[in-house]
Amino acid sequence: MAHVGLSYPFRVDNDNRRFGTVASDTDTYKAEQIQSFIRTHRNERLMFPAFGIVDPTFDKFDASTFTEGFSNFYKSNDIKITNVSTASYQGAVTDVLIDFE
Repeated sequence: MAHVGLSYPFRVDNDNRRFGTVASDTDTYKAEQIQSFIRTHRNERLMFPAFGIVDPTFDKFDASTFTEGFSNFYKSNDIKITNVSTASYQGAVTDVLIDFE
């Protein structure tokens, strides 16, 4: 059964003047959960210190560490990461591309 939760990033839906929401059984929800995880620095959330990744600004992005951390936090099979790759420009990572089911 799908639940409705707040969208990430937090937004106001201009059509109905309420907080933006998303159903938990949609690809949009899955993409928002991945985005939330990858944009959070590890230890940033005091209640969930393992949530997030090591800041890639000063350390190299490691796809296997991301996948392992994500699968440890999302233990259910609702979101399955199928591929993680990076796009680079002049040796610097410019984007992280994540495929999921």
